[in-house]
Amino acid sequence: MPRDDVASKRVTVGRTDKVLGHGDAIRFINETLKGPVAEIFRALVPAFGDIAGPDFYDTVMASSELLHGCILIFRRHRDQFRSLLVDARGRPVNDDFVQLRCGRSVHDIIAMIVRTHAKRHFKETLGGDPNDPKSRAGRMYQAMNEYLIHDWQVPLVPHYAPMPVEKVLEMGPRILDVREAELLDAITAAASGWSSPPPSHGLPATRPPLPPRFEVGAPAQSATVVARRGGAFMPVASVQSFSGTPQEEFWWEAMTDKKAVEVLGSRSGHEMREMVAALAGVNETVRSELFAGLSLSTVQAAVCLSTAYRVMGRNVFNQVFGMPGKAQMVEAVAGRMRKRNVNSRTELKALVGLTEGAVRG
Repeated sequence: MPRDDVASKRVTVGRTDKVLGHGDAIRFINETLKGPVAEIFRALVPAFGDIAGPDFYDTVMASSELLHGCILIFRRHRDQFRSLLVDARGRPVNDDFVQLRCGRSVHDIIAMIVRTHAKRHFKETLGGDPNDPKSRAGRMYQAMNEYLIHDWQVPLVPHYAPMPVEKVLEMGPRILDVREAELLDAITAAASGWSSPPPSHGLPATRPPLPPRFEVGAPAQSATVVARRGGAFMPVASVQSFSGTPQEEFWWEAMTDKKAVEVLGSRSGHEMREMVAALAGVNETVRSELFAGLSLSTVQAAVCLSTAYRVMGRNVFNQVFGMPGKAQMVEAVAGRMRKRNVNSRTELKALVGLTEGAVRG
């Protein structure tokens, strides 16, 4: 059994005050996973005690069961990792979608971990270099890469591997709608003309748990910070002067993303602050049904919520989407958007109209 309150007191990670580039961020994250994170897991789980950091990382990454188990431990004992979960100012981060000191969010890092695990599994079961699109592993990884996002997908990786690449390409983002191993196996068998499900290489065909509900916050990838005033895009530095809670700063960045501004238009500073405050206070049902349920990206979520805010008005928006909110109404809006096939591939301009229709019923 995991031991409580034994790890976070001892583990710290070197502070970095500079903005990390992509390569530096990946190296920093990998070093943290192999060092401080591995140390915390070894302290929490006695069975891991004899496994050295790099060996621990490789052992866990090679096993869907171990990796899924470690993610569940992280979810249940997140407080033990609190020394690592801080933003650039050293403030605690309790939201999967707020940037950490490394410039990536927990959601980003988990997506990176899922992809790394998939690469290793595809290499082992399909053969070839997963970075080479000419190899079997590379073709599958290239087809799946965009959709390897969520922690609940880890147990499904062995069931993705036997799928024909053509079927993966045909399904596209709809593959994220399939959360049962048995259904993936049935799709593979039908696409391959088999009379029985394919071997899944390393994991029984069990249904993975649904994605955990997020504690505080917003959706997917980190946003580019660009604002527009009077038709001109302002430099990053002018936007970063905004100061608020981590959730408010996250939404400010999403709302001032170039793509969001192009669709939504510019707003006064007062209007922006009112809207950002409303978005930062959305309830749990919004996060689970809209963000996670529809697999929306950061910018998509900003466009979706800001459109709902405009249509409903501040008071009604806060009553429905704020705390405690009206879960049934949120679920109804999410259901209507799902019927309209809203997902991570929906264009932003189309999303505005689809959201308006879903909100108005």
